[in-house]
Amino acid sequence: MTYLFFDIESANSLGGFGKICSFGYILCNSNFSEIQSGDILINPDCPFDPYLFRHNSRCRLSYRREEYRRQQKFPQYYSKIKSLLSASNTLVVGFGIESDIVTIMNECIRYNLEPIPFDCYNLHSPLTSFYETQGRLENFVEKLDVSSIGLEFHDSKADAIFTMRCAQKLCLDAQKSLEDIFTAFPPINSLDTHKARIKKLFQTWLLRSEAKKAKYGKPLRTPKKVSVPDWFDYRRELLAELSWQEENAKDTDK
Repeated sequence: MTYLFFDIESANSLGGFGKICSFGYILCNSNFSEIQSGDILINPDCPFDPYLFRHNSRCRLSYRREEYRRQQKFPQYYSKIKSLLSASNTLVVGFGIESDIVTIMNECIRYNLEPIPFDCYNLHSPLTSFYETQGRLENFVEKLDVSSIGLEFHDSKADAIFTMRCAQKLCLDAQKSLEDIFTAFPPINSLDTHKARIKKLFQTWLLRSEAKKAKYGKPLRTPKKVSVPDWFDYRRELLAELSWQEENAKDTDK
């Protein structure tokens, strides 16, 4: 059994849609000895949130804007990322990874690529349960006295390493393997998460449709129970949403 710890950073998350600018990971064996690691920088092909480059930002990106822009776009790294996430006999782990999974799946749809099927475990859940405390990754790193020498938070590779070290400390304190720890915490399935996101976007589409009708004097109807029909083109609506966001975003790349 191998363990893959990963983290992503996004150029922006307008409307809840992240656009990946880095995919950091560390692959290790069941003894937490590193097999390989990397920080894959990606051109997000979208405006950056200016907050991510401010000196006082709580989630400041590790590289300059120009460095991300020089990279290739997500499709060039799709095969590598897919091979990591969907490898057999590999436990995939992240910290607070629901939004990361949604972002990965949306990037697949955005570039007309096959969605990546994988199960991923959220380390935040067993950490919270065992140590009876809440918090961000930084809080657990401090609480568990995990080494942070030479690493910075919100660097995707560094955060993947922090996640791995927290998992290692949890296994040591609980005197259990990581597989045994996660038996009480079901994995998050990427395809199921993706379906939930499609439903959410369809709800947004319905609300906008109703708002347009209201302009012509028709009563506004708020849908209560929603099921996504077969005719709903998720990719078209996703691209339209991203286009709308870019038109209304202030990009300070210049």
